Amino acid sequence: MNTKRNRIAGDVLVERLDELESQRNLTQREVAEAIGMPEQTYSNKKNRTGRSFTLKDMNALADFFNVSTDYLLGRIDTPWPDPWEEKENK
Repeated sequence: MNTKRNRIAGDVLVERLDELESQRNLTQREVAEAIGMPEQTYSNKKNRTGRSFTLKDMNALADFFNVSTDYLLGRIDTPWPDPWEEKENK
């Protein structure tokens, strides 16, 4: 596996999570409780001192923050893409 690439993807995820927490005035504890994860585990995953976020974690975070997983992963820049945007440009 390409660890540099994984680290970059992880950096984007942490940046997005920090931004979403800040926008909603939420603590890590509140987010962790909302997705059913111990606060320390959530903190360790964000700081990459523990295991990585799983697909289940990503889905729970996306649902909680009402954003797409693509947004959390940095694949798109808007929380929810407009499904007609690409079709209109063609």
